Amino acid sequence: MKKSKSIEIIKKFSKKELYQFKDWLFSPFHNKSEQVKTLYHWILLAAPDFEEKQLNKQKAFTFVFKKTAYNELRINNVLSLLTKQLFDFLAFHNYQHSNLLPQICLMNELLTRDLDKLLLQEGRKLEKIKKQSTIQNSSTFFDEYLYYKQLDEHFLKKPKRAYDENLQLKNNKLDLFYISTKLRAACDMISRNTVIQANYQSHHLDDLINWVKNHSENYNQYPAITVYYQALKTIKEGKIEDYYQLKLLLASNLHIFPNSEMSKLYDYVLNFCIRQINQGHPNFYKEILDVYKFLLDNRIIFQNDHLAQWDYKNIITVGIRLGETQWTENFIHQYKKDLSPKNRENAYIYNLAAFYYSTKAYKKSLQLLHEVKFTDTSYHLGAKIIQLKSFYELEEEEPFYALIDAFKIYILRSKDISNYRKQANLNLIKFAKRIFKLKEQQDLISPSIYNGKWKSIDERLKKMNNIANLDWLNECLQDLE
Repeated sequence: MKKSKSIEIIKKFSKKELYQFKDWLFSPFHNKSEQVKTLYHWILLAAPDFEEKQLNKQKAFTFVFKKTAYNELRINNVLSLLTKQLFDFLAFHNYQHSNLLPQICLMNELLTRDLDKLLLQEGRKLEKIKKQSTIQNSSTFFDEYLYYKQLDEHFLKKPKRAYDENLQLKNNKLDLFYISTKLRAACDMISRNTVIQANYQSHHLDDLINWVKNHSENYNQYPAITVYYQALKTIKEGKIEDYYQLKLLLASNLHIFPNSEMSKLYDYVLNFCIRQINQGHPNFYKEILDVYKFLLDNRIIFQNDHLAQWDYKNIITVGIRLGETQWTENFIHQYKKDLSPKNRENAYIYNLAAFYYSTKAYKKSLQLLHEVKFTDTSYHLGAKIIQLKSFYELEEEEPFYALIDAFKIYILRSKDISNYRKQANLNLIKFAKRIFKLKEQQDLISPSIYNGKWKSIDERLKKMNNIANLDWLNECLQDLE
């Protein structure tokens, strides 16, 4: 049952959601199958880990059907029914937490049943809800379009024809939805084209940009348009003044967008910084750390109350790069609890080891890495590299060469590492070994032979275009010049 859709979904539920779904399942309005209830009750016995050894079809069948002879088709049918109930529950959960959708659906039903008085009452309630909400993004515009559409259809049912503002408001909200959504999609397309060299095309974009530019007095009051317009300028033109303007706009409109959307907007900011660094502007490392600190302070970077392990790693890497030693060490310990329990220990130990390596506490770094068995490929690779560099700095010959052999075997056997990354790390191993051998021979061979070997390694390194940790290799080589 490891790959069962039902188990995949249930694993993602919070404790509260596990019991909410139980209430859903035990309501005869939603589910009339006693076998589905029994199966879910059995699955709950494996909470909170839901390990594979506890969950298999034979055990499930025995629990649900008692002493009946095992029939895989029957248990599969019950699992399918459970999955359908889970999908219905998730759909309802999303509907329930949508901004204005439940009220709009209710208004549509009241309109269909000619319950005009109740329709208008619900409309007034919805107006109050709209005024209380600070969120104003493209989804809000679409909800408002649907709201005015209901009111316009209600007006058309009247025998008397006259001017009604709801038609104009419906059109205006549709325009706002289209423009804001189009700008947002264009930002995504151009950004992805840059990263993965895709060929996404945003049709009629130039006309839209000119329209927004020529009617700025109409749209300046809508951050969902001004922010994405500014983000698009920043991504397309790459001007530093546009970058700073985007930062100002985002900081002054934190309440306008939900966290998930604001986090994606700040990805454009961070990606701009990374491009600047790649173009030879290392001062943008400070910008990256300042942005991350802002995101942490305002809890924008948190999703479902957790800090993503890769954001955690990126922040620590930048902190180390900038020499913010005390802040970085405090961050590692302080935000450990905010990581997802599933990958908390691996992320914490790996990054603490990386921090110790950066402070030249090589033995502490190595000791930490021995305490955990990494299952994630990225951490495994990173841990091996930290170990390799630590043994090099400590000049521990036997462990260094033993690790070289083990690391090479791991890379060649791994099915989870891309060919590009395999080659990059194999090149790292090859040159690390050559430089270490040169270091050992420093006082054992003649200066002319030594210099010849040094120049040979240097020339080959300069020709390499796919090698991991090239900066570190160059530093090691320069130390031996």
